[in-house]
Amino acid sequence: MKKITIVPENIELSIADEEETILNAALAQNLNLPHGCKNGTCGACKCKIISGDIKLDPYNTKVLTDKEKYQGYTLLCKAHPIGEVVLEIPHVLRGFPIKILPARVEHIKKTNDMAILTLKLPPSQSFGFYAGQYIDILTNGKNRSYSIASAPTVATTLEVHVRYHKGGVFSEYVWHELQENQILRFRGPLGSFGLSETNLPILMVCTGTGFAPIKSILEYMAASNIKREIQVYWGNRMYADYYMLDLLYALQQKLGFKLTLCLTGEAKDNCVYNRVTKTIENDFTNLSGYEVYACGNLNMIEELYELSTTKLNLIKQNFFSDAFTPSAG
Repeated sequence: MKKITIVPENIELSIADEEETILNAALAQNLNLPHGCKNGTCGACKCKIISGDIKLDPYNTKVLTDKEKYQGYTLLCKAHPIGEVVLEIPHVLRGFPIKILPARVEHIKKTNDMAILTLKLPPSQSFGFYAGQYIDILTNGKNRSYSIASAPTVATTLEVHVRYHKGGVFSEYVWHELQENQILRFRGPLGSFGLSETNLPILMVCTGTGFAPIKSILEYMAASNIKREIQVYWGNRMYADYYMLDLLYALQQKLGFKLTLCLTGEAKDNCVYNRVTKTIENDFTNLSGYEVYACGNLNMIEELYELSTTKLNLIKQNFFSDAFTPSAG
């Protein structure tokens, strides 16, 4: 049994399984440490080792450089303690408590290969979250992570977006078995992806269902009357892959942001025929005064991080990401 101490709050947790990472152990013990992608790509879980030794699984060396590692920094999602460890993680106690709750499937709307699920929360239970966070849906002994697509201002329901993947455990279940009024169990809120409290201009970049947390943040900003300069880039392969565009256009009207739709599989009027990262490289010369929020597939996020922090001068701490990786089975 290895003890982890987190300062300055002096929180303690223990790890019995050497194969378990510090992040997974913390989440299992209902401690929502800062994190995003959970696979060593986004850097949201980076923190400093005050004492003790850590063994690291393979990770993206662009988000944890050799210099940072030498200075004592680590990634919680890839870290295994060797003996007792003390970590410095400010503001661990901020946020909402992690809960396991039932939810009734109030509505299922399917369009093409996309299902929009509206989950009704139990009236006797409170559930709070920040725009950009996600939940784990518990099914068949496995967890499937989905961003909350609704804004925190909608307190009685949660919305999740499920894209159909042939052979995917949960998406096959949604398409062929799940019915309205059935009960699902979920765990959350999870993740530390969300809107900062600065006034810097924002570049939001998403691919596929990475639109879900972006939608949550935009709806929260609209409901809270938050005025910031925003540009939104959404990349897909085919135009049919876009969904909820009417709602996005309504948010654009209210918030006044610039919207760019990018396609790689076909040319279409009002869309840019190019990868979303290449389009951003063509459209921007300097992101030093921006915040970047990136959601979607792992390759896009890695490419955008490299582009924005090296060529476009983005401050690394101003890059926020929520990477989607396919679940096995």
